[in-house]
Amino acid sequence: MNVLTGFLHRISRAGGFIGGVFLIAAMLLLLSNIVGRITHTVIPGSYELFEMLMVVPVSFALFYAAKEKYHVVVELIISQFPPRLAAVAEMTAALLSFAIWSLIVWASVQLAAENGLSEATEILELPYLPFRMAWIFFLSLFCLTCLLDFFQACRRYCEK
Repeated sequence: MNVLTGFLHRISRAGGFIGGVFLIAAMLLLLSNIVGRITHTVIPGSYELFEMLMVVPVSFALFYAAKEKYHVVVELIISQFPPRLAAVAEMTAALLSFAIWSLIVWASVQLAAENGLSEATEILELPYLPFRMAWIFFLSLFCLTCLLDFFQACRRYCEK
């Protein structure tokens, strides 16, 4: 499990850098659009490009928040439970999260497989596929993190 945790840590560092680059690019695009409104030279398709650029930071943020346990956890309530019951609650939450997000990944894979490169944005005609693949990749890592949380809760259940 330490190997998997190390792998997820390395991926999260690389994803943080890549997500930051995409976020800076989106900010610069937004800034240029604001300046363009003042000077009456708006960049065509800037909204489409902004939406596409935000896929990487948002999907990475979901994965990173789960990995670092920054997501919402009802620690106040669970801390009052006996250790075994707390572990069961954590296992249930992790398993439900894994199931729901796995369905979202599965649906995203189906959509990407059906449309492939044939679907593109209206103005810029950028293909959706590369951005869908980034979404699928980071959500798959999110699901892997949920599964890892489940096994860690199982281990805590067996220890106590």
